Amino acid sequence: MTDLKKIFHSFGINDLLNASTSGLVLFKKEKNLDEQRERIVCTVDNKSARTLTGYGSLSGMEWSKFVGEGNEVPGPVHDTDTEVFFKRSHTWCRISNVAVDENHFLCTLTDISQRKQLESKNKFDFRLLREAEKTMRFGSWTWDPETGEIGWSDGVYYMLGYDVDSFQGAITYQLLKSHLHPDDLEIVPNTVTEVLEQSTYTFEARIITAEKEERYVMVRGQKVLDETKGRAIYMGNIFDITSLKLIQNELEGKVLDLNKSNADLEQFAYVASHDLQEPLRKIVSFGERLDSRSRGALNEEQALYLDRILNATRRMQEMIDNLLEFSRVARTKDGFVRTDLNTILKSVISDLEVTIQQKNAVVKMGDLPEIDAIPSQMSQLFMNLLSNSLKFTRREVRPIITIKAEALKPNEVGEQQGTLLGKSYIRILIEDNGIGFQNDQSSRIFTLFQRLRGRSEFEGAGIGLSVCKKVIENHQGSIEAYGIPEEGATFTILLPTSQS
Repeated sequence: MTDLKKIFHSFGINDLLNASTSGLVLFKKEKNLDEQRERIVCTVDNKSARTLTGYGSLSGMEWSKFVGEGNEVPGPVHDTDTEVFFKRSHTWCRISNVAVDENHFLCTLTDISQRKQLESKNKFDFRLLREAEKTMRFGSWTWDPETGEIGWSDGVYYMLGYDVDSFQGAITYQLLKSHLHPDDLEIVPNTVTEVLEQSTYTFEARIITAEKEERYVMVRGQKVLDETKGRAIYMGNIFDITSLKLIQNELEGKVLDLNKSNADLEQFAYVASHDLQEPLRKIVSFGERLDSRSRGALNEEQALYLDRILNATRRMQEMIDNLLEFSRVARTKDGFVRTDLNTILKSVISDLEVTIQQKNAVVKMGDLPEIDAIPSQMSQLFMNLLSNSLKFTRREVRPIITIKAEALKPNEVGEQQGTLLGKSYIRILIEDNGIGFQNDQSSRIFTLFQRLRGRSEFEGAGIGLSVCKKVIENHQGSIEAYGIPEEGATFTILLPTSQS
């Protein structure tokens, strides 16, 4: 007895059918004499078939019921494959029919649920990408430099003004080139030639759509290995940046207008200030002569009027001098050299020696570093800040001014307005024990001509701290003020150690 015979003797046919992981169903054609129609009925099935379909028994079941309601499956056709979803088991199966004889055919069921889920996910992802490309106005492409073959996604069709479903024709380099703006025709060939030696590249160009619209696009690509072809190809994206370009062009135009306006205003301030100096000098000069020659001849009221004229004229001179100083700082942004701040500060303290002695003030100076700076502007900075501290002192309190500095690492700077990420900075603190101020007014003190105290209390035009802020901006730094009324003020300055 052969091994095959032994197997058939030890196992029945049902055991062999149930051992299969595929569903097996045998259908038979029968004549229904009462209904005068041919029925296709299941005569044999196995356990896997019942599990895949979700039916407890398939015996005697007709083909139409077997494939289930809602499944658009035609009558059984031999030697064909049909995909059916069985609702009872929530399983997708591939049904293969093979003729056994004229009246019988064997139906084989294979579980394809996992493949169907993957197809469904891929279909959803594709739809999601398609909608994203339309909304965000971008597309994807591939290019095989060896064959010249080009492929692109739906987003590129939309960008070029084509309807994906109705487009007819081949996707070629010539088609792409026909949409390039005539002035940008040389960009792509030159770039492609250069790209062959690179792994990534980016360029911008203008295109003319099928509707004759002009658009700006940015193309990004990279070299990747195509595993199916076994060689490198290029793939990337194309982005519609028309809106960004229009905004950029508009901003650039406004910046040019603003720069021109600022230059005109600075020139006007500088020229006007110079032109005003001479008549003011004459007013002061002749006023002082009149005051000296008519002393005793004028009555009290006349003397008061003359005194007010001279005081007002001198204040005007001071304001013009300050405006000239501010104008010079605004216009001067060159001349950075390695500067020892100790030398600058000592020179400023020396210039203020008389005022320091008159105020009986104490100036405590710490060690300051060397930085890239404009020396003259650093002198203006320290002069205005120290003068400010010496001016706003309290009566019967000895003024004490402390200047100290510390180095900061790039990650210690934080997001201070005006500072740059990745640079090393120094922090300079200038503290005094003067009259201080309310902190809700800290932003006002750096504004041109803003005064927190009346002119009758303290002299000045309100320009000094504006000059300080302009100097700091020129040096890509930041300045902040913190005050406590009747206790003092602290100015915190951040300056980069290098301008490169």
